[in-house]
Amino acid sequence: MKEKITIEDLYSDVGLFDQEAVLLTLKGKVTFSKENEILFTIDPANLKTSRVVLMYALAKKVLKVNEKIDDELISAAEITDKMRLNRNTVGVAIMRLKNKKLLMPSGSGYEIPLFKVAEVIDSLNGNGD
Repeated sequence: MKEKITIEDLYSDVGLFDQEAVLLTLKGKVTFSKENEILFTIDPANLKTSRVVLMYALAKKVLKVNEKIDDELISAAEITDKMRLNRNTVGVAIMRLKNKKLLMPSGSGYEIPLFKVAEVIDSLNGNGD
């Protein structure tokens, strides 16, 4: 006899978003202002652009999860403006991260898919790309 499955079987108390791991990854590199602006505590120009993009996107995700901001989408223009980096370099980095499926297009920008957060953390901690 086949066991019947219900929607309740798909619910879990365990989330995909490990906030503690995200915060440990960002600690010492990123800080938030009282207005929920993302500020780098290290010079973004001294980092690989792809790392800057991932840290910025991860910071926006943690703010969104904590309901501090309404939207976690990032764009090349936003990162260029906030981090004072070359727009073409940021655009190329975003496209490469998109091709690696670490960023996904959503509306008018990009975001880290929830199921890729652990992979992004590994990458930023030197266990990946």
